[in-house]
Amino acid sequence: MKRRKIGLYLHVPFCLKKCPYCDFYSLSLKISKYLENKYLKGIKKELILLKSFLEEKFEIKNISFITFYAGGGTPSLLSPNFYENLFNFLVKNYNFSPSELTLEANPETLDLNKTKAFREIGFNRISLGVQSFSQKGLKFLGRLHSVKDNLKALDYILKAGFKNFSLDFIFGWKGQGEKTLKKEILKALKFNPSHLSFYELTLEKGTPFYGIFKGIKYWISDKKLVSFYKIIEETLKSNGYERYEISNYAKPSFECKHNLIYWKLKPYLGLGPSAVSRIDNLRWENPRDLNYYLETLLKNKKLPLKLIEHLNPYELAKEYLFMGLRLKEGISLKSLKKNYSYFLPQDILIILMKEDLIKKKKEKIYLTFKGKLLHNKIVSLLWDKLCN
Repeated sequence: MKRRKIGLYLHVPFCLKKCPYCDFYSLSLKISKYLENKYLKGIKKELILLKSFLEEKFEIKNISFITFYAGGGTPSLLSPNFYENLFNFLVKNYNFSPSELTLEANPETLDLNKTKAFREIGFNRISLGVQSFSQKGLKFLGRLHSVKDNLKALDYILKAGFKNFSLDFIFGWKGQGEKTLKKEILKALKFNPSHLSFYELTLEKGTPFYGIFKGIKYWISDKKLVSFYKIIEETLKSNGYERYEISNYAKPSFECKHNLIYWKLKPYLGLGPSAVSRIDNLRWENPRDLNYYLETLLKNKKLPLKLIEHLNPYELAKEYLFMGLRLKEGISLKSLKKNYSYFLPQDILIILMKEDLIKKKKEKIYLTFKGKLLHNKIVSLLWDKLCN
């Protein structure tokens, strides 16, 4: 029987209010004690059923969870007691001693006692969704919290003793200029975060923003967007942060270990509605439906797997290119051949190097600053050129 090191993700599909740009599965509702307990029962049942599923499908008997990440939705809406109960259950039923336990939090859901309690039960990393340090930006993004709430939440995080925390921003909102962006970054740096994420605002199909703006960010030119990326990278680099992934910056050794599992195509399990899991060449997804998820587990005593995909070597090679080229270190051409039996012809690599879109170092290729701006297009081009 194999022993496997795996990342564990928990999706918390609850929000105080659904944001107009968000396409993650979440429900805007008040969480009662009853709902919290029912959700915990569902998660525990999923963990028990996954144990036999993994043994049957992969002959995996021994699982060691090396990271834990609670994402959402708004995971900080659940009580510390919920997570303490879950962690105790995981310790009892699995090998659960992750080196990194991350909680995504929204500023308006924290107070000092709650933040201290999250720390005491085992969380050692917080990813705080500040989104903006501009009141104008928060209003445009439809957030419930204010800049004042951001500052209060940061005070709680520091007082609770968190040394490892990330500040998550959305940039490119209507009305944001270069000066505003720079000011926001400098304000964030005053709190000495170990990690920052900067996500470009995207208009996803099916979201209110997509409908309102007809899928077009008419207020921002490509030139201005390039300037934004430059400001972010240069300001953070000069303050000791490395852009280790397209949207993520960290001080040395503070990269998000859990997210690196995704980007490096390592195995992970996802719990909760809409969560995705991948072990070896098998990927599956839970339905984006809380009631169906809970009913299938608690009433029918079955795993609510909605989609099971068997990834062939070509699909795995494509994923390796897509994920690997998001990282600063890029991909290994040797690994592409060895692990997936595919290679990239020299002529396309030479063209991309001449255009200053990629750089090649021994057997590795990685995107330049210019290349990162065109990540999806470059990856799509490389997919078409894959040979075996």
